[in-house]
Amino acid sequence: MNFLREKQYKNLLSQIRDPDHRSWILLNPASIGDTTIVCAFAQAFVEQHGHAITMVIPHDHVAVAQLYPNRFLRVHTAERNLMMQIANNYLDPARFEIDVPICAHPYDLGDCRIDNLLYLYKYPGRGGITQTDMFRHLLRLPWEAKLERPSVPAEWDIEAEKIAQKIGMPKGESVILFPANSSEYPQFPDFFWETVVARLTQRGLKVFCNMRGGNFRPKTMPITGTTPIEVHIHQALPLVSYAGRTICSASGIQFLLLLGGRFAQMTVPMPLTKNTYADHHQNGRHYHSTAFMAQYMYPELPCDMPFAEFSVPFDGTEADLRELAIAIADDVFDHPNCVQRMGPTGRRYLEEQGDWLRKLVTPPRTNAG
Repeated sequence: MNFLREKQYKNLLSQIRDPDHRSWILLNPASIGDTTIVCAFAQAFVEQHGHAITMVIPHDHVAVAQLYPNRFLRVHTAERNLMMQIANNYLDPARFEIDVPICAHPYDLGDCRIDNLLYLYKYPGRGGITQTDMFRHLLRLPWEAKLERPSVPAEWDIEAEKIAQKIGMPKGESVILFPANSSEYPQFPDFFWETVVARLTQRGLKVFCNMRGGNFRPKTMPITGTTPIEVHIHQALPLVSYAGRTICSASGIQFLLLLGGRFAQMTVPMPLTKNTYADHHQNGRHYHSTAFMAQYMYPELPCDMPFAEFSVPFDGTEADLRELAIAIADDVFDHPNCVQRMGPTGRRYLEEQGDWLRKLVTPPRTNAG
């Protein structure tokens, strides 16, 4: 490290380090879901390594850390580009020391080879370590380390109920769509979403469309037939709990909602090609199509949850997309495109492996706190 970089690095450390207490410093420059994973492992991390944690996260992720009270010495906010500058220029990925920043994300750590392990999903029967396992490995936790469910402050539930009543959201009879995401997935044409909404409305459900977040989204927002709503991170869990149901793209907010478990039904339409075995290319990396499905990435979460993933060919015909949109809206979980990961014995993986998967996450919370 040259003199100028060393000086800059020391200046950065002086901002991040707590002046009075030693702590682990975990950098999280990526998505809501990745910050949530690290927060959910905070208790296990301290139990394993001792000392406290300083979380360094983007300003818009502070609410995620607040869902884990008493888990951090301090929460320091920083711009994503600053965190990436630290990770790329100053950090030795092999160092794991207290008071030295650790990039707590396999996608950005060192040469990123850990992230490449996801490609092993392409080979049935072999698989790869899950995304949550990659964080267990990166954070040097036991393989059985538990994810902790978020704890929603009572005042957030009260706030969400007031918002729901103000916008006319029928309790337990509504659906909140989260169609946007920050990963460069192919987008469905507008008529797919419009068909989903029209069918839900026919069923007597009122549909709301979240307008916040996501760099990639449907062409038309809000989706025709929906009521637009801006859901901030701290409102997501209680608002979905009030609504009852959510339909999400594969995104960080979807991970947070699934970990929270406060919904009557979550359905995720996965944008895949007609050739479901084709690779997905993103930011110069290769992933198998299953790499973005919860049943593969973090199977401990959908275990015992009212959760479904549908394979939806974004390059399918209008008839294909309309038929699947109706199936999703009607909860047709025995549809051929409702993805069921199968285990080695021919049973559904989540059922077959449920005994040990349930031990990797704390039980769902049934109320605030």
